[in-house]
Amino acid sequence: MKFIEAAHPEGGSVAIHIDHIASAHYKPSASKDIKTRLTIDLDNSEQDVVLLGEEADRVWAIIKGMMQ
Repeated sequence: MKFIEAAHPEGGSVAIHIDHIASAHYKPSASKDIKTRLTIDLDNSEQDVVLLGEEADRVWAIIKGMMQ
């Protein structure tokens, strides 16, 4: 099983099972006032994983690398 470990915005870490990612929406920062945002929709779950800033960039790079 493959997991992506990410820092949880409220502290601690979250492990995201890559086989359960239904979709991911990446929105890069438009300005210094707005952080980059990555929303990961997990199948069989009613909660999305939302990452911000550098952590969103880092996890998006991992997901993007898996798509190639």
